[in-house]
Amino acid sequence: MSEDVNADEAQVEERTFQTEVQQLLHLLIHSLYTQKEIFLRELISNASDALDKIHHRALTDKNVLDPDAELDIEIEVSSSNKTLTIRDRGIGMTRDEVNENIGTIARSGSAEFARKLAETDAEDEQEKLKLIGQFGVGFYSVFMAADRVVLTTRSADPDAEAVMWESTGDGSYTLAQADKAERGTEIKIYIRSDCEEFLDAHRVEAVIRKHSDFVSYPIKVAGKQVNDTAALWTRPRNEITDEQYNEFYTHLTGDQDEPLAREHVVVDVPIQFYAVLFIPKHSPAQWLFNPDPKISLNLHVKRVFIQDDCKDLLPLWLRFVRGVVDCDDLPLNVSRETLQQNPVIAKVRATLVRRVLGMLENMVKKDEEQYLTFWRAYGAVLKEGVAMEFEHKDQLAGLLRYHSSLEDDPEAYVSLQTYVDRVQSEQEKIYYLAGESKESIAQSPLLETFRKRGLEVLYLDEPVDEWVIQGLQQYSNKEFQAVDAADLDLGAEEEEVKLEGVDDEAKAETIELIDFLKKQLEGRVSDVVESKRLIDSPCVLVAAQGGMSQNMERLMKMADRDFEGSQRQLEINPKHDIIRNMGAVLKRDRDSAQLTDWAHFLVDFVLLGEGKVDDPQRIGRTLQVIMGAATARAAEED
Repeated sequence: MSEDVNADEAQVEERTFQTEVQQLLHLLIHSLYTQKEIFLRELISNASDALDKIHHRALTDKNVLDPDAELDIEIEVSSSNKTLTIRDRGIGMTRDEVNENIGTIARSGSAEFARKLAETDAEDEQEKLKLIGQFGVGFYSVFMAADRVVLTTRSADPDAEAVMWESTGDGSYTLAQADKAERGTEIKIYIRSDCEEFLDAHRVEAVIRKHSDFVSYPIKVAGKQVNDTAALWTRPRNEITDEQYNEFYTHLTGDQDEPLAREHVVVDVPIQFYAVLFIPKHSPAQWLFNPDPKISLNLHVKRVFIQDDCKDLLPLWLRFVRGVVDCDDLPLNVSRETLQQNPVIAKVRATLVRRVLGMLENMVKKDEEQYLTFWRAYGAVLKEGVAMEFEHKDQLAGLLRYHSSLEDDPEAYVSLQTYVDRVQSEQEKIYYLAGESKESIAQSPLLETFRKRGLEVLYLDEPVDEWVIQGLQQYSNKEFQAVDAADLDLGAEEEEVKLEGVDDEAKAETIELIDFLKKQLEGRVSDVVESKRLIDSPCVLVAAQGGMSQNMERLMKMADRDFEGSQRQLEINPKHDIIRNMGAVLKRDRDSAQLTDWAHFLVDFVLLGEGKVDDPQRIGRTLQVIMGAATARAAEED
């Protein structure tokens, strides 16, 4: 129990951190050796957030404690007591909120943070520091410099009681009633002997100017304001350095990496607003593909913070953008419910979408490698815009990138324009094949004739891709054509591929075999035809005319277990030894029991290649017979 607060012993509650939280604290204290100053930035950021919240609440709720309290952050350094104290008059916390937000940090992803931190190279301090902001455990960075921390807070709710939280970071903490009349939070940090540099007021001021100069509330050290409170987004762009932009980005996101790109927007007419937009180099997949995704832009009105997840400022397919928007033409009492119908917001949104797309197009023109870094991180999200929003589909089409059958490098991408620029003069279609991964697509027998003829095929390896193609329908006056469609038309050369090396007798046998297979496979396939596209494989299944592709059916089944796909069409290659031999056996003995098994095995053969089996027992029996015959012949030859 701290000597700083008089508390009733009966109301002192001692708790133990969860095991994973203890591990986290141990890693924070013992694994980060340099740049300990980061803790001060994190605590000031938290104080700024608390002031934002009370500022916003006070706009509509006058029933708050200390309604006229000054909104600032005070820092007091005591070299004699070896303490550093940070105070704010922000929203404060109740006892339950303290226990939820500080007493336990499992909700912030502490287990994953601890795992990532343990995996990081012991010498890579920058990578470790990145994780603090990424996993939202910034408060606990205080234990990099503290022997003991005493936090005293009182909620802005008039009836709330003050509470004290205290810990040495050793795996436990105490909660107690406190004696604090004013709202807000005070954090008293007992500085470790190896961190006494933070007991020097000049050193503290330097850290604030370096990391927190952009905070929009006064930060005072020993009563003297240290920071420039002018909102960064309202300052002239030529007066803001790259370092200041990057520090602001870090303050906003917790990401220690520099952003991939940024855009500073200043608009005077027909409405007035400011915005600073950032595209991170990377974002956690769980954030991008959360079942309930959100837009992470901070909305301000006349420099007053309103909310940090205004979904009306950008469409969801631009949810990778981070930043701040400040509009002078919105009322200060604007609510989430009224934002959607506000015509000002619609104009802001239209401008932001245009500026973000312009930012991406400039990236393409100036540095394709930089754009590919963006694409690898966010391409799947950007594609949603084509499927969801008709207005921007043509502009988005120029930003799309795909793997291709003509690229040897598995990491290479091509644009639609690149594809069109290198097509053969007579080619009227843009060919594509959809599948679960670029590796499985590349192994498909459907590509055989395309490779022989030097025709490029785009690999659609993400779930959203086929919806994108349906949304675009064409690019540069060339329609998209799936290569697994039954009605694929490759022109005159098909007949050469189809008939080359097949004599009249073999043709007749093929026709007879097709009739036989249609009867045997009735109910499994919609039709059996001679293939126009196979070179080395005996057969393939294709989508029946007017039917869904196999990949689209796979996605539909993932969404609806009861979804029943349509039957596909079986194509056979008359030049392949297996098909020729089956034709010869059929001519010799139409009642051969083996032919029925082989007919079904043609379909099973394709399904095996696709990673699907609908009757494993039948396949096992057929393989057993085939192996028995093959081993018998081998034994006779010996």
